[in-house]
Amino acid sequence: MSPPRSTAAMSGSSGPSSGIYSTRMNGPILFAILAGVSAATWTICLKLGSTKISAALGAMVITGVAFVVNGVALLAMRTSGQEIVFSRQGLWLLAIAGIAASGVDIFGLLAYERGLKVTSSFLIGGTSTLLVLLVGFLVLQESFTWGRFLAIALIVGGTLLLQAQGG
Repeated sequence: MSPPRSTAAMSGSSGPSSGIYSTRMNGPILFAILAGVSAATWTICLKLGSTKISAALGAMVITGVAFVVNGVALLAMRTSGQEIVFSRQGLWLLAIAGIAASGVDIFGLLAYERGLKVTSSFLIGGTSTLLVLLVGFLVLQESFTWGRFLAIALIVGGTLLLQAQGG
């Protein structure tokens, strides 16, 4: 029988001494990269399919497939012994996120159907990033630094420059 794994080993980090040059990637960073790959795949498929299906039906297909995939993931987590956490507040917050996700699907499909270039999808992502940063700073009271201010300015400037260049 092997000894229990430490929390650091399970998270993928090599402990407090792991820095930017660590050879192992920690869990949150890996999941963020996988989410980014998923978002890029979503964007490309949305653009390619936008003129081949109505926006509302397309959003229903996306939601239906996501429901099945998430159901399989939930079952896999449960069978592997992971606790399934559930609270009323979590339910309401994620229900609101579901409403927002339907807007992302429908409005994204409509934008691409009406000619938004896939290379202009940064307009969608940049708007989202800017709003998340502002809510983080102003509502959630997360730390604000000049470096983060510069990041916001670059997002706005880059979005405007991309649009001025036609995509």
